[in-house]
Amino acid sequence: MSNSLSDALPWPQANRQEQTRTSETTRGGSSPTPWVVVAQNLNPGEAVVIKARLESEEIPALIQQEAVGSVLGLTVGPLGVAKISVPEPLAERALDLLAITFDDEEDSWDDEGNDLEEDEVSG
Repeated sequence: MSNSLSDALPWPQANRQEQTRTSETTRGGSSPTPWVVVAQNLNPGEAVVIKARLESEEIPALIQQEAVGSVLGLTVGPLGVAKISVPEPLAERALDLLAITFDDEEDSWDDEGNDLEEDEVSG
């Protein structure tokens, strides 16, 4: 194969410059970092949003769901629920971030999406 062709195509054996980053999730060496569940019993849509929020703060996250539920598109029941895992050293930071981001404000809204505090003031 000519050099120009091998330079133009992204062959797996091609010498590529790899970007290296240090990561907070590994201790180095060959010891694995354990992952812990920080959120569970989520529908897959919620899991994707939570994963994106964690990754926006550079916390690696994994979504785990039963394969059958994922293939069949289930979003409820034991096969439809998902859980989010993060590396153990970052679990506390992830839980704090989720508590701040997804603060339970459901009590301040009625079924029609009106702010209850505004209704009380005007009522």
